[in-house]
Amino acid sequence: MKTILIILGAQTGEYAKGEFNRGLFETAQEKLGKKFNIITTVVKDGYTIDGEIAKWKKTDYIIYQYPIYWFMMPPILKKYIDDVYAFGSFYEFNDGPYGSGGLMKGKQVMLSTTWGIAENTFGSDFFDGADRDMVLLPMRKSQAYCGMSEMPHFSCHNIDRKANYDEDRDRYVKHLQTVFELE
Repeated sequence: MKTILIILGAQTGEYAKGEFNRGLFETAQEKLGKKFNIITTVVKDGYTIDGEIAKWKKTDYIIYQYPIYWFMMPPILKKYIDDVYAFGSFYEFNDGPYGSGGLMKGKQVMLSTTWGIAENTFGSDFFDGADRDMVLLPMRKSQAYCGMSEMPHFSCHNIDRKANYDEDRDRYVKHLQTVFELE
């Protein structure tokens, strides 16, 4: 049985309670747990570096669930990556081209993100014509640098103005069914 590591990288506060991301995190566990071994990390609850590296080594797929803060990942998720993506475990230097020293080859990663902006903001002048995946480029390339390949990503939009959790959860379930070939 293949293993999926689901990482909840939500940072909560007075304005952002994290319920939307937690709901999607729990939905992924419930739907994927019927076919896969599921292991999880809730970053805000703490972790050990060695424990996380051990999880990653036995994982086939990784799903990051997190909100976008100021067009980036939350600070606690950035710290997690800085702590866990260790030289010798996630990457090494070699004589090949830049970015070819990833030690997590064969693993696939999906980003499931929540945004305060409307989806049609992508491609606009505000983003200099960039689409969602281009805005997520730093996170995507961090995974590629470690040797991982990308799965189709998922996103929810306008969650702080016109949130419709049930509709977004249903879209997410369909996305998971397609990507992971669930029946």
